[in-house]
Amino acid sequence: MDTDDLTEMAWDVIVRAACVSDTLKAELGAMARRFQSEDEWLRGVRAHLEKITENPAEYADAWDLENEEGITATMIGSCAAELFLRVNEILAIPLSRRGARAW
Repeated sequence: MDTDDLTEMAWDVIVRAACVSDTLKAELGAMARRFQSEDEWLRGVRAHLEKITENPAEYADAWDLENEEGITATMIGSCAAELFLRVNEILAIPLSRRGARAW
C-alpha cells in the first residue's frame, strides 16, 4: 500500500506526527508499504506507537531525537500516546466514513 491510498483520517495521523517529529512522520509513512490495507497499516502503527509509549527514552535515544530535532523522551512519549488513542478512534470508524482519498 502507498500513503496515497490512505483516507483523510488515516493521513491525519501522519500529519499529527509531523507536528512533533519528522522522524516519526517518516517512519509512519514508510510503514505503509508493508501493509495491504489501511486497517492493517493502522494496526501496525498502533503497535509501533505502543512500543514508543512503553519506552520513549529508548526511541528518543535510538534516533538521537534530542540532538537532531530537539525532542525529549517525554515529548515523543506524549505524542505517541495521543496518536495511539487517535488510531484506536479511527479503527472504530468504518472505512467508508473516514473521508475521501484526496490525492
